[in-house]
Amino acid sequence: MSLYLTEIQIDYETAAKAGLRDTYAWHKKTWLCFPGREEESRDFLTRLDPVDCGYRLLILSSTAPQRPPWCPEPAWRSKAVPETFLEHSIFHFSLLANPTRKTRSEKNGLSTKNGRRVPIVCREDVEDEHGNSQPGLLSWFARKAEASGFAVDPAQVRTVPRARQYFIKNGTLGLHSGVEFQGILRVTDPEKFRHAFINGIGSAKAFGFGMLVLAPQ
Repeated sequence: MSLYLTEIQIDYETAAKAGLRDTYAWHKKTWLCFPGREEESRDFLTRLDPVDCGYRLLILSSTAPQRPPWCPEPAWRSKAVPETFLEHSIFHFSLLANPTRKTRSEKNGLSTKNGRRVPIVCREDVEDEHGNSQPGLLSWFARKAEASGFAVDPAQVRTVPRARQYFIKNGTLGLHSGVEFQGILRVTDPEKFRHAFINGIGSAKAFGFGMLVLAPQ
């Protein structure tokens, strides 16, 4: 499978003119890089970062993208990912994720079958009011790492909170709480690792979360 890495870097004025006011707007505008495929399943990941006087959008896709009308030509860079890129065994990594855990919901004082998702904000595991252990960010990441075919030293993983991201979708206000994980990883299962690189890690991938940004050590 071919992969393409695209970078778009625009200033605040250009973003405002394009109507890029929240993560859902970025999500919709990114689809314009793949014209004629709006009804198909999403086969790309994105990541949005603030930069000096603007934004940087990264897109990892299995389909070659096209520069959309809202993106000035000088702001567009796209290239194929070398086939050998994932053959390295050790990488510096950065992952912008949306870590959550399921909590019990109650009705009339009784626990219901289906709970709700809440953000994980503590780095270490903590005990709740009932004395139950609740996973922290490092536990969440260690579990995702194992399932994604790589290992990390938790003590060497940095967790950097991101500003809360509000958005409006179909007239409803939504919220994502992002955390950036940084460090060095060692590949333990190349097949699982490739799957995680292509498909992302965690939830809210359509809103700019889950993309592993890698640099071979």
